[in-house]
Amino acid sequence: MFKNKVFENIFSLGISQIANVAFPLITMPYVSRIIGPEGYGILNYSTAFIGYFTMFILYSFDLSGTKIISRNIEDKEFVSNAFSEILYSRCILYIIACFLFVISLFFGKVFHKDYLVSIILFLGLLSSVFSPQFIYQSFQDLKLFSKINVIRGFINMILIFLFVRTKQDYFYIPLFATIFNVVINIGLLMHAKRKFSLRLTKQPLNKLFNLIFTDRFIFISNVLGAFRATTNTIILGFFVTTKEIGYFTTSINFLFVVVNVLFIPISTAIYPFISNAFSKSAETGNDIVKKIVPIITYFYFITSFCLLIFSPLIIALVFGNKFDKSVEILQIISFAPLTIGLSNLLGVQVLLNYHFDKLYFRINLYTTLVGLLLNLYLSKKFGYYGAAWNIIIVDIMIISLYFIFLRKLKINIINWKYFNPKVIKTNLLSIASLKK
Repeated sequence: MFKNKVFENIFSLGISQIANVAFPLITMPYVSRIIGPEGYGILNYSTAFIGYFTMFILYSFDLSGTKIISRNIEDKEFVSNAFSEILYSRCILYIIACFLFVISLFFGKVFHKDYLVSIILFLGLLSSVFSPQFIYQSFQDLKLFSKINVIRGFINMILIFLFVRTKQDYFYIPLFATIFNVVINIGLLMHAKRKFSLRLTKQPLNKLFNLIFTDRFIFISNVLGAFRATTNTIILGFFVTTKEIGYFTTSINFLFVVVNVLFIPISTAIYPFISNAFSKSAETGNDIVKKIVPIITYFYFITSFCLLIFSPLIIALVFGNKFDKSVEILQIISFAPLTIGLSNLLGVQVLLNYHFDKLYFRINLYTTLVGLLLNLYLSKKFGYYGAAWNIIIVDIMIISLYFIFLRKLKINIINWKYFNPKVIKTNLLSIASLKK
């Protein structure tokens, strides 16, 4: 069906992400009307905090592991060793996370809202330990994810309709998600082990810690990105009520739906494609980036504009009139798909492929610290409106710094002739004609 692996992977990942969000979208109107803003606030607040542990366990292996394995795909012994190193390293990170989680149970205010939900969500982190995405992505075989996620999403939807009947039943939502995610990822890992002839080999501890240390800049940058995404909710919780958190996280979570469906498949699929182009020469990689920049810009601008215009209709249809205060929040963050898309393109796709890992880390560290201070001020003074504006302001700051440093490094990724719609069509066809 597809001549090019990039479009095949985008399609497969797109189906996977649609399955991840389509079924929750179907259940949202039903669930939101039963558990109300307060129930949503508890779920979303706990989920935001557990997200830190998820990033810690996943580390940066979906990026670094994919790059390393895909470049040595024919060496079965190398692939098995890399597979084993990543899996065992995640086990070490999970053990560390367990100690941190126990400490959080006693001192973390977030868990006082509902211990059961927090514990269920943490147990679900086993799915991150066994996540085999880097393996399937390295072998460019992502079709299985589509089929599995559709089945998982359908069964999960049926169970929610059957079991969530009162306000007190909200804990079933994270419970079902945890069970499915853990079972499915273990199954996919076992399938990958057989299909790609992988072997779990013994790895010395010093080698595992060395791997973790080597990937530290990319990992910390990823953590900072996740920290920015979730800290708005955490900080906001100190200044507003649980119901107001529900209004804010409703808009944020819908934005994540858009990002998951449209952004993740594209960014994940083009990363190995651009990386492969840079492995040939910096000029080849840079030329590919110049062709992709206008495509990304137009696509995400249209997406963001539609989100801005249809925000009132979206909130009313999906969540109901109880969440009418979420409309303005969604409108404020409506251009986040564009800022996120450009930020990923300039940072992950360009800076990392030029091996400017430290610069990528420093920019993320600086903007995170500034964003944290700005978030404290805006959330305290303007509530959830301030937290929403903080998201856009920080994204613009990141994009600006990427552009400034790329210009200082004399790396030009803009060719205005490529913004012509006719040229975009030609470039899309040329990219599609490439076999790999």
